[in-house]
Amino acid sequence: MSAQSNVADEPDGQFNLDGILSELGSFGKYQLFLLLLLAFRDSFLNMCNFNYVFTAAEVPFRCRIPECETSVLGLNASWANFETPNATCRRPVLAAPLNLNSCDPRMFQSNHTTECDDVAYEDYNSIVAEFDLGCQPWKRTLIGTVHNLGLVFSFVVSGFISDRYGRKVIIVGTPLMVGIAGLLKSFALDYWTLLVLEFLETVLGYGNASMVLSLESVSQKSRVAFSCISDILSSLGGAFFGLIAWKIPYWRHMMRAIYAPLLIVVFYIFLVDEGVRWLLAHNRKDEAVRVLNKVAKINNITLSNKAKEMLTKITEERNKADEVGETAQLERPKISSVLRSKTILVRMAIIAACLFWCMFVYSGALINSTSISGSKYLNFSTMMLVSVPPRIITALTLTKFGRKTPICVAYCLCSLFFMASAFVPKSIWWASVIFYMAGKMCSSYGIFSVQVVAMELFPTTSRNSLTNIATTVGRLGSVLAPQTPLLEQFMPGLPSVVFSLAALGPALLALSLPDTSRMVLPDRICDAERIDAANDTNTNTNISNA
Repeated sequence: MSAQSNVADEPDGQFNLDGILSELGSFGKYQLFLLLLLAFRDSFLNMCNFNYVFTAAEVPFRCRIPECETSVLGLNASWANFETPNATCRRPVLAAPLNLNSCDPRMFQSNHTTECDDVAYEDYNSIVAEFDLGCQPWKRTLIGTVHNLGLVFSFVVSGFISDRYGRKVIIVGTPLMVGIAGLLKSFALDYWTLLVLEFLETVLGYGNASMVLSLESVSQKSRVAFSCISDILSSLGGAFFGLIAWKIPYWRHMMRAIYAPLLIVVFYIFLVDEGVRWLLAHNRKDEAVRVLNKVAKINNITLSNKAKEMLTKITEERNKADEVGETAQLERPKISSVLRSKTILVRMAIIAACLFWCMFVYSGALINSTSISGSKYLNFSTMMLVSVPPRIITALTLTKFGRKTPICVAYCLCSLFFMASAFVPKSIWWASVIFYMAGKMCSSYGIFSVQVVAMELFPTTSRNSLTNIATTVGRLGSVLAPQTPLLEQFMPGLPSVVFSLAALGPALLALSLPDTSRMVLPDRICDAERIDAANDTNTNTNISNA
């Protein structure tokens, strides 16, 4: 598994996909069109994935005081008048006879309260107000927890389907499921119906097939840059969610605005091709050759004679196998047999632990962004946009400096920035916001880098399955993340302190992973197991050449 992979360097008769992909180019018309298609799909999935940030947003409320309500007395009192202390669900009791000409809060005993009979909300744009959850905050945060719990199952299911039936099935199928479930959710008449639909939406949809397809569609030298550009476009699209939520604040209308466009993805059946690596790994060589020739035609590339001979040869081999009724397939083991490899099992455990802390910090930081100073809509969009600079830095550094060192540095800085944001004096709140955003940027850099490493470590025949098994464990961190806003009740800035400590986990765990920056993607189990040895060989060769 050489770090350099050119068609001309390969011995006669040996097929070299990475060399052919290098000849086809990584940013031609075909790849740019693919990027745009994935960007549209992933942008709206990004919005839907965080829909609960606004649909279940906290709404200021107070107990209704029958004696003092405007509807009773005709007074010019706003909803906030007579607000109960500490936003509790108790109201003060009258201490003196009511004067019909005024309703002064001083007439209430501060130490004598009773349970609320009814609650008034500042607005009714959130499910908190519509389903009267003000005095049941656990129901509000449960929406996000159930959403992320559904993702745990979603990634396992989508991984197996993607490896068994192809990347295209997930690319097209999951957005349709999410779109349909989301539209049904917008018509939910009660809290529990919405909660069930929230779970079904995530179980049936999402997954990471876009990132897998991005990594597998280009050569070794370009896979990080291509994946980064794809993610940047997705983040730019996702940032529009803050604008949409601002312009369409009512949760039912907002849901329809972000879920309905996903139904357009059904046309991707005719627009997106199956991944070439997946086709070759499943012995569908004639289809793989057709896709490669299509890419060459669209990009206006003339392949070298060596590359043409390779494509012709594998087509003839496939036709010959069909004639004799054979299907000599490349290794396609069951997931249980793959997990018998101790090396792969250990790596999967490390990746799973890394992703647990990565996703806890990343999701928690995004969810808590709506509670920091300023507009919650602007804060959310800003948190989405801060993922763009880290992706640019990722494209420039992740190949040049390897994988482990950048991940460790990113999460050490992430820990430092979140801790600083928690203890900045309130008088300089802007500094707290800057530190918080810097921590979020480092978290974004780190989680993307860990996901890249995860996909580079596992073989093509089971890449998505193994990555998603690890991601499933990692998603438990996202399940816990929606509960972090409740920590503010115990100490201001406590969520940031927790994120700071959690960021040290992936910083340490990344040191135990092999460096995959100069390795060709492994197609078989034996290739994946040899990554350490191949990496050491390349390192020694570079030292010798120096």
